[in-house]
Amino acid sequence: MIEAYASQLIQAPADVVWDRVAGFDSLPRWHPGIVSSERVARPGPGAGPLRRLTLRDGAVYLEARLELDAHARCYAYALLEGPLPVRDFRAKLRVTPVTATGQTFVEWHATFAPAPGHEAEAGALSQRIRDEFFAPGLTGLAHTFLPPRSRTAAPGMEERH
Repeated sequence: MIEAYASQLIQAPADVVWDRVAGFDSLPRWHPGIVSSERVARPGPGAGPLRRLTLRDGAVYLEARLELDAHARCYAYALLEGPLPVRDFRAKLRVTPVTATGQTFVEWHATFAPAPGHEAEAGALSQRIRDEFFAPGLTGLAHTFLPPRSRTAAPGMEERH
């Protein structure tokens, strides 16, 4: 199995961060690359809800939540359909308190196998998932906890006309 991993330190308490990410449909509120997330009716019995994600580039992914553990502040999901040439894709998003500072450590991890005929792309797929989806998402999440930029100039930096 191939792995993709990204992590981020966030300047907010873990419970607050968890509240922001715990909803399976919350990605558009904090991930800059996600335009929409909509629930999809499951055609038969299944473990958890399905979501259809639409990315800014128009790509569409169908994912199923496999696990939700509010106590451990994590959820896991499987990629069922999408343009990535992968199979057996399983990912987990975990939110952990940094007790010494009051910050939060968030990690996003996935395992998968390349689709048949794409074995030579395994390393590139791992990097793509990390660099184009996980890392920008975690950076976007961190930015939702930053204070708004001040509209007044700093002393000595007044605007000149």
